[in-house]
Amino acid sequence: MKRHRMKTYGKFATVYDQLGADRFSADMVDYTFKIMRRFKVNATCGLDLCCGTGTALRLFADRRLAMTGLDQSAAMLREARKKLRGKKIKLCCQSLPRFEIRNDKTGRRLQRFDIITCFYDSLNYLQNASQLRAAFRSVYRHLAPGGWFVFDMNTPEALKVLWGSQIWGGVKDDLAWIWRNRYYENECCAECTTTFFIKSGKHWKRFDELHSEKAYDNREVRRWLREAGYTVKGFYRCFSFAKPTARTCRICVVARRPD
Repeated sequence: MKRHRMKTYGKFATVYDQLGADRFSADMVDYTFKIMRRFKVNATCGLDLCCGTGTALRLFADRRLAMTGLDQSAAMLREARKKLRGKKIKLCCQSLPRFEIRNDKTGRRLQRFDIITCFYDSLNYLQNASQLRAAFRSVYRHLAPGGWFVFDMNTPEALKVLWGSQIWGGVKDDLAWIWRNRYYENECCAECTTTFFIKSGKHWKRFDELHSEKAYDNREVRRWLREAGYTVKGFYRCFSFAKPTARTCRICVVARRPD
């Protein structure tokens, strides 16, 4: 497979919420609070990785969590700042897998969080096992003892069936899009070439982005978390508390740093 240089979430950031991505974030926040009630999680501060336009940050903050957001896309963070105006939420422009958020007061110690989340298959953008394992270690370092890590991922079934070699498209009054997918079975990877048309006055402007995801075997994800020091508390079909099956397209994982 010839891997292209990945370009993601530049101009896409300006239309991201129009495609319904904010609704997914809202559903994941509700689901996370169900998880917190199930495991009796008492959190006061959190970090949302790959926070995008900040929908999850806003909703967590509305429920009295002191939040920090991290994303590698400056364009996404610009949109987040608009959405979070008036809220005391720290935003960091950094990339996975290795990141460091320092305490604002001293700048020396890593900031620790009671809960860290990562939604909308963002971890699938890490292209090999080494990167995913490094991300798990970075998260572990930023968790307070007894802290929780909640994330979702696309499974191999999702990339094969939902991405596959399919073409998706849609149109609104001032926005149209075409997504062309290609699946590489041997590498369990998929690429999506996205083309957008945005109406500007009487004309339409086009831009393109490339998105690439890799899926990982559930058993390996569980093993790598344990190797990083976590206790795996839950491995679910996303939005439920049922065990994943071979047909499951999205998993949610709940892991905890021991006290």
